[in-house]
Amino acid sequence: MKTPLPILIAALALGAPFLGAKDAPVDGDHFDLVGPDYKKPQQLSDAFFNPFKIQASTESASQRKDGAAVTNEAITDAVGHRGVSGVLYAPQGDRNRVIIGDQVFGVGDELTFPSATSDTLAPLVPGASVVLRAVAKGSLSFDVTPDGEPPRRVSFPLKAFWRP
Repeated sequence: MKTPLPILIAALALGAPFLGAKDAPVDGDHFDLVGPDYKKPQQLSDAFFNPFKIQASTESASQRKDGAAVTNEAITDAVGHRGVSGVLYAPQGDRNRVIIGDQVFGVGDELTFPSATSDTLAPLVPGASVVLRAVAKGSLSFDVTPDGEPPRRVSFPLKAFWRP
């Protein structure tokens, strides 16, 4: 004997009484399962990564400005400001030289220049150490080490700085 479709749909819609389920919760009882503690905030340990936590910084504004200025564009601007006025190629690539401003630098030399305010040498970019790593036919490669960060290698085309 076939059960008519409307009776089967009604049985499923009314749910538990026709299917033999006992102690089925009434609609109002679903909210009692959550309990009153669901609104209490959860305390996270400091080791837990929380993207919403505000990270306090103890750096002064000048330190943050110097750290933010150590970008590839800042290095390009600093070398471009001084200008590359000559490149000396040697038979061995590690003996190549480049003239930046009025200073001659070899591979492995840190780019420092005489300071206008004191008798010391100032770095090319404040807040970072820039070391010449390679002088190629069409490019210059540097190792940039911002204060407190690992070094990174950057290469720039020589034509961006060339001022013969």
